[in-house]
Amino acid sequence: MATESVSDDGADESGRAGLKANTKWFVLSYPLFWLTAIFLVPLAMLVVFSFWINIPGGQYELGFTLENYVRFLTSTLYLGQLWLTIELSLVTAILSLLLGYPIAYYLARMDRPWLRSLLLLTIISSLWVTYVIRAYAWQVILASGGILSSFGVAVGILAEPRSFYPGYWGLVVGMVYVFLPFMILTLYSSIRNIDDELLEASKNLGAGPARTFRKVTYPLSKNGIASGTALVFILALGSYVLPRLLGSSAERTLPVLIEQQIMSESNYPFGAAMSIGLIVVVLAFLWVMIRVTNVTTGSLSGSDEIATDGGPDVAGSVGSSSSGVGTRVRSTVADAASSVGLTRAVSGIGAAVDSVVTTVDSTTRESIIWVTFRAYVTAAMAFIAVPLAIIVAVSFTPEEFLTFPPGGFSFRWYVAFFTDASWMVALANSLGIALAAAILSTTIGGGLAFALDRFDYRWETIYGTLGVLPILVPPVIIGVAFLVFFLEVGLAGSRTAIIVAHGIFYAPFPFILVSQGLREIDRTYEEAAMNLGASPVRTIRTITYPLLRANVISGALFAFILSLNEYIIAWLLSLFLVETIPIQIFNQLRYSYPPTIAAASVVFIGLTVVVMTAIDRLSGGIWE
Repeated sequence: MATESVSDDGADESGRAGLKANTKWFVLSYPLFWLTAIFLVPLAMLVVFSFWINIPGGQYELGFTLENYVRFLTSTLYLGQLWLTIELSLVTAILSLLLGYPIAYYLARMDRPWLRSLLLLTIISSLWVTYVIRAYAWQVILASGGILSSFGVAVGILAEPRSFYPGYWGLVVGMVYVFLPFMILTLYSSIRNIDDELLEASKNLGAGPARTFRKVTYPLSKNGIASGTALVFILALGSYVLPRLLGSSAERTLPVLIEQQIMSESNYPFGAAMSIGLIVVVLAFLWVMIRVTNVTTGSLSGSDEIATDGGPDVAGSVGSSSSGVGTRVRSTVADAASSVGLTRAVSGIGAAVDSVVTTVDSTTRESIIWVTFRAYVTAAMAFIAVPLAIIVAVSFTPEEFLTFPPGGFSFRWYVAFFTDASWMVALANSLGIALAAAILSTTIGGGLAFALDRFDYRWETIYGTLGVLPILVPPVIIGVAFLVFFLEVGLAGSRTAIIVAHGIFYAPFPFILVSQGLREIDRTYEEAAMNLGASPVRTIRTITYPLLRANVISGALFAFILSLNEYIIAWLLSLFLVETIPIQIFNQLRYSYPPTIAAASVVFIGLTVVVMTAIDRLSGGIWE
């Protein structure tokens, strides 16, 4: 609730820095304008637009019809592709969880900070490389003449070379590869917050590694599991590039169909209706996750709270507080598992593992566990890094077509990249758009963070939710919503439209980082400056900003590199009039495979690594 105090001269005052009360609305007005008038309004227009009447030939008129929703909900084609989209997202989330949990656990528990930082930097650097480049890397690996096929022929598994894409499992592998880092980082944050003393206490009380995991580690990392699963599911649900490049015609997911309706059929009302359907799926999934897992929306960030009421069974105590739908679902699953003997089998396996492990002395046991972890993490890091290394290797081929291993070494395609006018225009557009979007994101996110930290607002929670909301909406929906909006205001097909969309879509990153920095500032420095006669503006300029500089610059660099690598929003808003590097790479992948693509990809990978390293240095080790 807002709190205000009245000074002797009658002027209302609020905020920790002693600014006047009306200033808080002035500070809030700028980010609120962008997040309501330029973000929520396009989403509202998307809903309205979905009821308009389509006229064949790329025209539409104002009206109200349910035809678009009826067509979507009664067509076996669209419902089938909707289920395929959900299925692929669930499979991706589950596989990412199973693969990512051991990696996150190892990173959180390793005792060499420099190695942990290196591994995290590798994971995060791959995270910010555009989907187009990473999909291209897996095309090289899965092609008929690629590494996987060549290896299969060499060891006798395959009689002749074959291609593993386009196809369902090739697409699944690509999606797991792309979204696995999100899962690892979310789980890492959750597991790292677990108090080591709890694990030590479990060990001292005689619990084996398996029992300690079941009773301590797993219950205390449940929120991280729920957060990572929800995040990966939502990201996979809105993925366009991967199904388009790695999937066959049978794997055309809903985002691909939405893009086709917009860009190929010019049926904007129907595309808007399908977009609303995708949003409903996201909301329904989040509702189920919250009810079944007994996790609140506020805990989806991966933070965990440790119960203090004790009890011998942590997992049981955590689960016992659930109610409603979650309780009924868990009870039904438990009864079914018990009736078929699954519960007894799992308990027996756990007891057997405990028995085998505890018969080995503790030193040997620890050595075996960590050697196993190291081998697994090495394989996982190879899975993450090798595709990008392959792109670097093939970029130096002297041949006319992409081949691996390359038939020689040459800078031919780098020269072609830097001397081709179309690539240079695309590079200039990418850099210019990313720079402007980073500035816009930082002013929106940073301004909102400052307002919420320094002033009291009645609807502070709503404003804070608004600060992170853009990144929770699938990018294809953002692209369609902004396209509808900018078509009405006459800015579609311009760099300005892409800058605004990127600036708002990536504003949550500066918002989160600046909010973190503001919470860590020692207020006594600002109070001392104010007591010595410094004005509020001068205090912010000479005290507050220098203390926040690393957070502000890190947030701006995050927005810059994400905008630099973004494809689908830029593609939808460009209307074929604006070329960026991701758009240029994607278009060439659709029709040909010149090695110039690899050279352009390596340039972007290099930019990403440089920026991510700069963020780490400026922030004093943000990945820790």
